[in-house]
Amino acid sequence: MEATRRILVVDDDHSIRQLLSLRLASAGYEVVLAEDARVAGRILARDRVDLMIVDANLPHVSGVDFVANLVADPNQPWAPVIFITGRADLKEHAESLGAACLVKPFLANRLLELVERVLHSQDRIHAGVADSKPKASAA
Repeated sequence: MEATRRILVVDDDHSIRQLLSLRLASAGYEVVLAEDARVAGRILARDRVDLMIVDANLPHVSGVDFVANLVADPNQPWAPVIFITGRADLKEHAESLGAACLVKPFLANRLLELVERVLHSQDRIHAGVADSKPKASAA
Protein backbone atom coordinates (compact mmCIF):
# COMPACT_ATOMS: atom_id res chain seq x y z
CA MET A 1 0.00 0.00 0.00
CA GLU A 2 1.32 3.44 -0.99
CA ALA A 3 1.86 6.01 1.76
CA THR A 4 -0.42 9.01 1.86
CA ARG A 5 1.08 11.94 -0.02
CA ARG A 6 1.81 14.99 2.16
CA ILE A 7 1.12 18.43 0.69
CA LEU A 8 2.29 21.69 2.25
CA VAL A 9 -0.09 24.59 1.55
CA VAL A 10 1.48 28.02 2.07
CA ASP A 11 -0.96 30.93 1.87
CA ASP A 12 -1.48 33.97 4.08
CA ASP A 13 -5.26 33.91 3.50
CA HIS A 14 -6.84 31.69 6.16
CA SER A 15 -9.92 31.02 4.01
CA ILE A 16 -7.83 29.87 1.05
CA ARG A 17 -5.72 27.61 3.29
CA GLN A 18 -8.85 26.03 4.72
CA LEU A 19 -10.54 25.57 1.34
CA LEU A 20 -7.44 23.98 -0.18
CA SER A 21 -6.98 21.80 2.89
CA LEU A 22 -10.56 20.51 2.76
CA ARG A 23 -10.41 19.80 -0.98
CA LEU A 24 -7.03 18.07 -0.83
CA ALA A 25 -7.91 16.06 2.28
CA SER A 26 -11.16 14.90 0.68
CA ALA A 27 -9.05 13.63 -2.24
CA GLY A 28 -6.97 11.55 0.18
CA TYR A 29 -3.95 13.77 0.77
CA GLU A 30 -2.41 14.65 4.11
CA VAL A 31 -2.27 18.44 4.31
CA VAL A 32 0.10 20.64 6.32
CA LEU A 33 -0.66 24.37 6.51
CA ALA A 34 1.60 27.42 6.78
CA GLU A 35 0.60 31.07 6.72
CA ASP A 36 3.92 32.38 5.40
CA ALA A 37 7.36 31.38 4.14
CA ARG A 38 8.94 31.48 7.59
CA VAL A 39 6.48 28.92 8.98
CA ALA A 40 6.83 26.85 5.81
CA GLY A 41 10.61 26.84 6.22
CA ARG A 42 10.30 25.55 9.79
CA ILE A 43 7.96 22.80 8.60
CA LEU A 44 10.36 21.78 5.82
CA ALA A 45 13.24 21.68 8.30
CA ARG A 46 11.52 18.94 10.29
CA ASP A 47 9.09 17.20 7.93
CA ARG A 48 9.11 15.65 4.48
CA VAL A 49 6.51 16.84 1.99
CA ASP A 50 5.70 15.46 -1.44
CA LEU A 51 4.39 18.71 -2.91
CA MET A 52 4.11 22.38 -1.99
CA ILE A 53 1.26 24.65 -3.06
CA VAL A 54 2.54 28.18 -2.52
CA ASP A 55 0.82 31.55 -2.86
CA ALA A 56 3.15 33.68 -4.98
CA ASN A 57 2.37 36.83 -2.98
CA LEU A 58 3.13 36.04 0.64
CA PRO A 59 3.99 38.68 3.26
CA HIS A 60 7.59 39.11 4.50
CA VAL A 61 9.14 36.80 1.88
CA SER A 62 7.21 36.30 -1.35
CA GLY A 63 6.32 32.78 -2.38
CA VAL A 64 8.48 33.22 -5.47
CA ASP A 65 11.52 34.24 -3.40
CA PHE A 66 10.85 31.41 -0.95
CA VAL A 67 10.90 28.82 -3.75
CA ALA A 68 13.91 30.46 -5.45
CA ASN A 69 15.81 30.16 -2.15
CA LEU A 70 14.88 26.47 -1.90
CA VAL A 71 16.08 25.86 -5.45
CA ALA A 72 19.36 27.67 -4.75
CA ASP A 73 20.10 25.74 -1.54
CA PRO A 74 21.84 22.45 -2.41
CA ASN A 75 21.23 21.17 1.14
CA GLN A 76 17.48 21.67 0.95
CA PRO A 77 15.49 18.57 -0.02
CA TRP A 78 13.32 19.27 -3.03
CA ALA A 79 9.58 18.92 -3.33
CA PRO A 80 7.75 20.04 -6.46
CA VAL A 81 5.84 23.33 -6.32
CA ILE A 82 2.56 24.65 -7.63
CA PHE A 83 2.22 28.42 -7.35
CA ILE A 84 -1.24 29.88 -6.92
CA THR A 85 -1.52 33.48 -7.98
CA GLY A 86 -3.83 36.14 -9.28
CA ARG A 87 -1.16 37.14 -11.82
CA ALA A 88 -1.22 35.38 -15.18
CA ASP A 89 2.20 36.85 -16.01
CA LEU A 90 3.90 34.73 -13.32
CA LYS A 91 3.70 31.47 -15.29
CA GLU A 92 7.00 31.90 -17.15
CA HIS A 93 8.88 32.81 -13.96
CA ALA A 94 7.32 29.83 -12.16
CA GLU A 95 8.48 27.52 -14.93
CA SER A 96 12.04 28.91 -14.64
CA LEU A 97 11.95 27.68 -11.02
CA GLY A 98 10.69 24.26 -12.07
CA ALA A 99 7.23 25.04 -10.70
CA ALA A 100 3.73 24.76 -12.07
CA CYS A 101 1.39 27.73 -11.85
CA LEU A 102 -2.35 27.95 -11.28
CA VAL A 103 -4.02 31.33 -11.81
CA LYS A 104 -6.89 32.37 -9.51
CA PRO A 105 -9.76 31.93 -9.74
CA PHE A 106 -9.54 28.22 -10.50
CA LEU A 107 -11.83 25.22 -10.19
CA ALA A 108 -11.06 22.63 -7.52
CA ASN A 109 -10.97 19.91 -10.18
CA ARG A 110 -8.27 21.83 -12.07
CA LEU A 111 -6.21 22.01 -8.87
CA LEU A 112 -6.54 18.27 -8.28
CA GLU A 113 -5.63 17.47 -11.90
CA LEU A 114 -2.50 19.61 -11.60
CA VAL A 115 -1.58 18.04 -8.24
CA GLU A 116 -1.85 14.56 -9.78
CA ARG A 117 0.19 15.56 -12.83
CA VAL A 118 2.97 17.10 -10.73
CA LEU A 119 3.09 14.13 -8.35
CA HIS A 120 3.19 11.73 -11.32
CA SER A 121 6.15 13.68 -12.72
CA GLN A 122 7.85 13.41 -9.33
CA ASP A 123 7.28 9.65 -9.37
CA ARG A 124 9.06 9.52 -12.73
CA ILE A 125 12.00 11.40 -11.21
CA HIS A 126 12.26 8.91 -8.37
CA ALA A 127 12.13 6.10 -10.91
CA GLY A 128 15.06 7.70 -12.74
CA VAL A 129 13.06 8.60 -15.84
CA ALA A 130 13.24 12.41 -15.48
CA ASP A 131 15.41 15.15 -13.97
CA SER A 132 15.10 16.08 -10.28
CA LYS A 133 15.51 19.42 -8.49
CA PRO A 134 15.63 22.39 -10.86
CA LYS A 135 18.96 24.17 -11.18
CA ALA A 136 19.29 27.67 -9.76
CA SER A 137 19.70 30.21 -12.52
CA ALA A 138 22.50 32.71 -12.42
CA ALA A 139 20.15 35.69 -12.51
